[in-house]
Amino acid sequence: MEKKVRREDIYSGRVIEVYKDEVELDDHTRSYREIVSHHGGACIALKSKHNTYYMVKQYRYALGDEMLEFCAGKLEKGEDPKDAILRESEEELGYKVENLCELGYMVPTCGYSTEKIYLYYGEAGEYVGEHFDVDERLTTYEFTLEEIKEMIRNNTIHDAKTVCVVAKMELMGLDK
Repeated sequence: MEKKVRREDIYSGRVIEVYKDEVELDDHTRSYREIVSHHGGACIALKSKHNTYYMVKQYRYALGDEMLEFCAGKLEKGEDPKDAILRESEEELGYKVENLCELGYMVPTCGYSTEKIYLYYGEAGEYVGEHFDVDERLTTYEFTLEEIKEMIRNNTIHDAKTVCVVAKMELMGLDK
């Protein structure tokens, strides 16, 4: 077990905080850990009434590329992940969610980040219309689960949270 000796704050922004901790290891050796603190996120596989799943494609600046992924969004500080995914589903896809099922969470980068992404399955309910954030630009698509699995197999889908949701759905018998 590592024990924090001291912390140096490096950066505090709207989405992340970065700090550097000096730690003491179990043999009393000292080392450093650089940490990105993030409030987390939520992701949903939302099933349509046509037995397809809604996905969004959006440009991800950090990667310099468009990504095809399930609907997701970041949590506000202290926000319940269920509330976040219900909000994101309406904002990005325009649907209220019925039969929400928790699939646990995934940790995308355990070596240096506190981020957890909570995973969900749900079914599209009432259509209320999308209302994107002012800086969001995304396009919505519908695919069958088999098409999504094939895109994962052939490396068209690279998004880890989407891959994890598909795996969890399969393990929990929700892929029928």
